[in-house]
Amino acid sequence: MQGQIVRSQDELCAALSSQDSTLNQSLGEILVENQKLISRHQLDELLRQQQNGIQKRLGVMLVDQGLVSQEQVYLALAMKFGIPYVRLDDFEIQSDALTHIPAEVAVRYNIMPLVIIGRRLVVAMENPVDLSSIEALTFAINLKLEAVIAPLRDISVAQSKYYSRFDEYEALKDKHLAPIDYHVSQPDPMHVVEAQARKKPLVRLLSAIVLQGVVRGASDINIRPDKDGVKIYYRVDGTLQFSRVMDRSLLLPLICRIKVLGEMDIAERRVPQDGHIRLMRGTRHIDLRVSIMPTVDGESVVIRILDKEVGLKPLSRLGLASVAQQKIATLLQRQSGLFLVVGPTGSGKTTTLYALLNEIKKAHAHIITIEDPVEYEMSGVEQVQVAASREVGFARVLRSVLRHDPDVIMVGEIRDSETAEIANKAALTGHFVLSTLHTYDCISTVIRLIDMGVKPYLLAATLRGVLAQRLVRLNCHLCAESIAIDSVSRNILKLNESDQVLAGRGCDGCNQSGYQGRTLVSEVLMVDDTLAAMISAKADSSLLIERALTSGMVRLSDDLIRLVKMGLVAPGEALSCTVT
Repeated sequence: MQGQIVRSQDELCAALSSQDSTLNQSLGEILVENQKLISRHQLDELLRQQQNGIQKRLGVMLVDQGLVSQEQVYLALAMKFGIPYVRLDDFEIQSDALTHIPAEVAVRYNIMPLVIIGRRLVVAMENPVDLSSIEALTFAINLKLEAVIAPLRDISVAQSKYYSRFDEYEALKDKHLAPIDYHVSQPDPMHVVEAQARKKPLVRLLSAIVLQGVVRGASDINIRPDKDGVKIYYRVDGTLQFSRVMDRSLLLPLICRIKVLGEMDIAERRVPQDGHIRLMRGTRHIDLRVSIMPTVDGESVVIRILDKEVGLKPLSRLGLASVAQQKIATLLQRQSGLFLVVGPTGSGKTTTLYALLNEIKKAHAHIITIEDPVEYEMSGVEQVQVAASREVGFARVLRSVLRHDPDVIMVGEIRDSETAEIANKAALTGHFVLSTLHTYDCISTVIRLIDMGVKPYLLAATLRGVLAQRLVRLNCHLCAESIAIDSVSRNILKLNESDQVLAGRGCDGCNQSGYQGRTLVSEVLMVDDTLAAMISAKADSSLLIERALTSGMVRLSDDLIRLVKMGLVAPGEALSCTVT
């Protein structure tokens, strides 16, 4: 059974009883000799690259270069170690196995308990030869641990799926957790609710809900009460996905637990509250920004997940076209002036700003940011959070920052004419200023700034460039297939009959959505002398667009069509975007 995919408990039992390892062979030898997936020449070349300093494991290199799939690597490792490779999305996990390893322990060691066989607890691990973890867990649970192999992402998905339901059941089963009706007046129930919020099943339940959001790559978690229960939603790739309904009696202790962690007032239920939570996911910090809003059915919660590994990306990983990247790289070399990132809410402007700052950091510039709020902490950057409650807004902080000897200033958003005027003056006095604006495209940004009171001749002297952007969902690479589209859609998207287009049909890997991940659609405006003169003369927007296109600007709609022709974006997704 070794080297085969295991999908059920029966198959797992059969595989464990017939173990036959090939420890004397390396992963590369197995792929060459046993599975014949790569050639001897390809293996020798990869080993040579490792000897020359490439700090990557062989399996990672094989997948990165498209020589084998990730699953083929795991199957080869299973053959090497003589253990089963388990497909967790098909496997029905035994509920008794979950009782032996709490969710926080499973996350810490990156394992998933599967089934108990006699005195053995079978767990899935990405690295089944991690003897230190196996020994530590064996000592803690008083059972013999037997490891099988599974991908880390599948383990994380299984953890979030099974532990959240298990912990809800355990919380409801707790005899001290009596149902509390939000609408019924009760004598001082808060001490009861707070006690419930500190019980382990409730603590683990909240951890499992958040964990599922992190694993799914969600930007937000919505916890919404109604008359029949508590509904959990995750916003993934900009779209809300319904997850489950929990028992309504869990609402108050769950909200109380969130308030305790976010340092909010647990007794206050009539006014909105905001809080901040920091948690650990493996070895990295994940920040949660919490908003609680009272509704007629109880308090509603939105948790924004701020994961540095997701939100802090290098410029090369934003999905920009190579020409757009080159233009931005040129703009970032300027010593002074104004560079704006524009688009509607939810278009990824903040992520782009952080990517730009990461590039600028390489030149060892003195960078100060003014943000509301500070979403990601960056080393080597001085970050200032404005406090509207104390009437310390962008404009007031920006005046102080100008006296603090910065080379680069990042203003989170230009919201009013005062901030626009001061940002423009900062750019005029030798500072490089980055900021965002809620406008449709590059040229409308110029018009908007003039409408906000920035004098045209001053804007012409300071504006270096504008990046307008949107986020569009990418086809799931696991289930994307060629589709036929009607002639009207072809005409709108400027597609020829020979152009093949793809769309995801939906699979377990994308939660049946057909989409996985998002990328940028962009247009970059570089302000040259001719365009600056036209801005100073308050030229009409149509003339500005004509000049920008002549100088090489690619419109948002044309960049979107490029992605459709590459098979990265589905025609339906492109037609639903506001850039066409």
